[in-house]
Amino acid sequence: MVERVVVGPWKTNCYIFSSSKKECIIIDPGGDEEEIASRVDVLNMVPIGIALTHGHVDHLAALGRLQSSYASRGYSLPIAINPADRRFLGIGALEAHKESLKVHAPDELAFFAADASELPKADVKLREGDRVFDMDLVVVETPGHTPGSVCFYSEKEGVLFSGDTLFFDGVGRTDLPGASEKKLRESIEKKIAILPPETRVFPGHGPFTTVERERRGNPFFRLSPPEPKPPEPFPRRLAPVAQKSPVKKQPSRPKTIRPSKPVRTRARASAKAARRTIGKPKSVQAKARKVHVSAVKSVARNGSRIKPAARASARASARVKSTARNGSRKKTARVVVRRARVPARGKSAGKKKGR
Repeated sequence: MVERVVVGPWKTNCYIFSSSKKECIIIDPGGDEEEIASRVDVLNMVPIGIALTHGHVDHLAALGRLQSSYASRGYSLPIAINPADRRFLGIGALEAHKESLKVHAPDELAFFAADASELPKADVKLREGDRVFDMDLVVVETPGHTPGSVCFYSEKEGVLFSGDTLFFDGVGRTDLPGASEKKLRESIEKKIAILPPETRVFPGHGPFTTVERERRGNPFFRLSPPEPKPPEPFPRRLAPVAQKSPVKKQPSRPKTIRPSKPVRTRARASAKAARRTIGKPKSVQAKARKVHVSAVKSVARNGSRIKPAARASARASARVKSTARNGSRKKTARVVVRRARVPARGKSAGKKKGR
């Protein structure tokens, strides 16, 4: 059960929370103690303590009078606050509030100073993870607005009392003594943003909201400046590595293709056959010459020197024809045909066989 009472000149939200049927706690009584007590009576509840989200006087101005009122009725109301904000209660509280309210107008400072003289001391210390007066509320430390700012969270009820840490579409101010914008951002990002989106948020001022709504609409909630990264160390200078000069590749010579052995053998045999036809009929000689020329062309096709081989075969054919036509001696024709042969390559290249 959550009941809100708007109190004091700054319209502070004072909450009455109960997770049982009869007992309740009062959160942030910032003024109008009679109205707070009247609302508790209407709800037929018995308060068992007062919990403060932080130590600013607009959230605790009615502490002294409210505690005295219930003491006259036989009820004891212990006061709970985070140790970092205990300086705002008890002895020396007036000076602490004067220091934190220097930015305000003199009339407002006078109003709060008058109430601050009646502030009692704290009875219970609230730390991270503590339960608040045995209620279904857990303390969540959220420094930033003040050093001891806390929120009260109930997972079962799905509610969060955020104090002045988070408002509807806003956050608490960070220009007062002890405030820190960096810590406030960290508190929101690490403590509130991780809560379920449907969690209802009851702030210290203004209307209630939800975590999901603030994720979408609160500029401070969803935009946080990235933390500066430390400069990367310079790498050690290493000795320059000696680079090898690129080796120039010699242009490869074209390979000489040598005709296969059967082709060479066939060319030699045709040359011998052409020599034997000298002095025989022209038809026999022509047939022999044709076979020889074909063999020589085959050698040229399968070898590297095509043009010289073809040229030699043509010369050989012409000389054989001329010798046979003029009826020269066999010896002369034999020498001409021998010169027309394509020399074999290898160890036997350039050698002439005698007959």
